[in-house]
Amino acid sequence: MSETHATFRQMVLLLMAGFLAVAVGAGYWGVVRAGELNARADNARRVERERRVWRGSMLARDRRTVFVQTMMDADGIARRQYKYPLLAPVTGVWSLRYANTGLEAAYDPWLAGRRGKPLDQWLDNMLHRPVRGYDLVLTVDPQLRAAADALLGDRAGAVVVMDPRTGDILALASHPTYDPNTFDEQAEELQRSPNHVLLNRATQGLYTPGSVFKIVTLAGVLEHRKARLDDVFEDTGLFVVNGFPVRDFQPPPQPRLDLARALAYSSNVIFAQLGLQLGPDLMRQTAQAFGFGEVTPVDLEAEASSLGPDEFLLDQVGLANTAYGQGRVQVTPLHMALIVAGIVNDGVMPRPRLVQEIRTAEGSVLRRIEPAGWRRATSRRTAAQVRQALVISAREGYARAGAPAGIPIGGKTGTAQLGGNRPPHAWFVAFAPADAPRLVVAVIVENGGIGGLVAAPIARQLIQQALTRSRSLVPES
Repeated sequence: MSETHATFRQMVLLLMAGFLAVAVGAGYWGVVRAGELNARADNARRVERERRVWRGSMLARDRRTVFVQTMMDADGIARRQYKYPLLAPVTGVWSLRYANTGLEAAYDPWLAGRRGKPLDQWLDNMLHRPVRGYDLVLTVDPQLRAAADALLGDRAGAVVVMDPRTGDILALASHPTYDPNTFDEQAEELQRSPNHVLLNRATQGLYTPGSVFKIVTLAGVLEHRKARLDDVFEDTGLFVVNGFPVRDFQPPPQPRLDLARALAYSSNVIFAQLGLQLGPDLMRQTAQAFGFGEVTPVDLEAEASSLGPDEFLLDQVGLANTAYGQGRVQVTPLHMALIVAGIVNDGVMPRPRLVQEIRTAEGSVLRRIEPAGWRRATSRRTAAQVRQALVISAREGYARAGAPAGIPIGGKTGTAQLGGNRPPHAWFVAFAPADAPRLVVAVIVENGGIGGLVAAPIARQLIQQALTRSRSLVPES
């Protein structure tokens, strides 16, 4: 009897252990790992559910222009319609076969209706109605967006137009790009494209900045009291660092220049000397204050700008070259726009904003994304001095090429040398109007040539258009 009882007891314990294991496994996979399982691309139930979601729209800052919307076919299958394919670097693409990108990825839970109003989602599921996602109201101005794309044209490069007061990205262009309406059919071919059409050049493109980087060097020199804006330097056309000759791309109009005119006439000779005065530690400290080494906090795929390796900066030749934007410096166009925004914003770089609110299809606002600062790059005093130098640059120096008639601006040209026989990258950055900036523009044309001849006219026309339609730059409430 005791032996039978012991056997029975063992069987009961074994069954209990089995039930416990099943319960723990079900809880683990059904609760702890549920989100991960649901999100897997090979989850057939998830894919089928997503195909029937009425995904939210993306609207322009005017709240009328529809950039992206969902259409349903007769079988209740969703199809995403991208009405302005050149905006693909911002909107990204929704793909059940491949990964989502851009805002489609960053705001996927809202667009797909998985986040927002749980009761509405539960009712939709219970009544077997298509789940309705939530709409995004972007900061993008439809007319400036069109102008940026048209002005860049078929040239490779990027344009960023921003309101420095809010960080609102009013226009973002990256060329060449792709058509998100046909992405699934062409994805593998696009991935192999030698033109890198899937690369968002505005946020992921890392470029030698050339002379636009002198803004950072000037800020470091002023911040750390290595020189004053009215200090006079000599530019004889040649400065030799440990046997390496530093020359100006274009000789300045006179050999003696104060610091503001050294920026205005883009003196490599003087800025190489300033870099050596600043030293490697303060150069890196200045760059880090401006966000180098940190991925820009934007709702898109992005890369971190880089000053280059420490050993390069510890070399006098490397440090001198870095100071005027050559060497190993790599920067994204969006980051350059933020640097200029920080200068005109009393030293505080804004957090870039692409989405200002999330709302229902009926227009009720669920969430507002308020403007915010990203980081303090310089003191107010330094920012004011660099801003003054940029205004002089656009009034007297080479940046005049980017100033529209009758509109005073601050700006800087850049012609980034790439070595060998490769044509330089053409850069231009600016803010406008000079006395009360409402606009920051950064333009790069890959292998475009001289910044003042190629990139500056693009910025000039964008500034002209934007400021004649100044109401489009008023932050939407």
